[in-house]
Amino acid sequence: MKMKDPGIGGRYHKKAKRVINKDGTFNVLKSGIGPNLYNIYDALINMSWWNFLGLSALAFFIFNCLFALMYLFIGVEHLLGTNPGDGIQNFWQALFFSTQTFTTVGYGAIAPISHTISLIAAIEAMVGLMFFALVTGLLYGRFSRPMSKLQFSSNILVSPYQDTNALQFRVANKRHNVLIEMEAQVMLTLVENQDGQYKRNFYHLKLERDHIHWFPLNWTLVHPITDQSPLHGYNLDTLKKAEAEVLILLKGFDDNYSQMVHTKYSYLDSDFIWGAKFAPAYHIGDQGDIIMDLSKLDLYDAVQLNPL
Repeated sequence: MKMKDPGIGGRYHKKAKRVINKDGTFNVLKSGIGPNLYNIYDALINMSWWNFLGLSALAFFIFNCLFALMYLFIGVEHLLGTNPGDGIQNFWQALFFSTQTFTTVGYGAIAPISHTISLIAAIEAMVGLMFFALVTGLLYGRFSRPMSKLQFSSNILVSPYQDTNALQFRVANKRHNVLIEMEAQVMLTLVENQDGQYKRNFYHLKLERDHIHWFPLNWTLVHPITDQSPLHGYNLDTLKKAEAEVLILLKGFDDNYSQMVHTKYSYLDSDFIWGAKFAPAYHIGDQGDIIMDLSKLDLYDAVQLNPL
């Protein structure tokens, strides 16, 4: 069933890439916004842990280098407990004093003995407190932010289903948290010629089951390719020519955080496997437990499709 533009835009351009990236982000780059504190906060909250920790360490080092250069400019002889030497030795002494002041550790081995350096040290102590308060707040925000970690199968399959065939993909929860009341919306985008102009059209893919109450195992989402399906009559070649992309929106309730979480994903025509069926991804252990093996989420077997 053809549907209205879900908010992505129907305008087509040959150079345009996929609508939704593999990491769930939209393929949209915004410009002309200008600096904004909320944008900086969003970037710090959403960047990877390695990038966040590396950026925090870099900011800590830069701040301390700047204050160390101030102390060096005034003269390390105004710092009690230092041994003035060459430029490098003086810089390291000023840097170590800066880190002690910035973190408010203050071992006492080095202390300011002039009003100017004392004033700079007081300012640095205040900046240090604000810096660590900010980093602590960001750490809390990153840890407390509810987010889904779902693993999708690498491919989307066309498999035999009852007396017809069906489009299938599956997903599993990579975390140990409990997700309930899961809902799925799947749509298909096709580039089609309308009145001599190419346009991106959107079609709703009706699922065999678009809602489950509990999500402890993997969930195989199935779209039967019936006469009413937008995929009826298509094959790999025609899907490639139409630059087909399957867009997926999953949302559910995270019982740990008592909040709704959602995730987005998409499959391109290159991800389609024609004539395949997923292999089981879980088994019963010796103690009777159901063991879900996410490493088997992508496994499938070649099968013969039903003749249509």
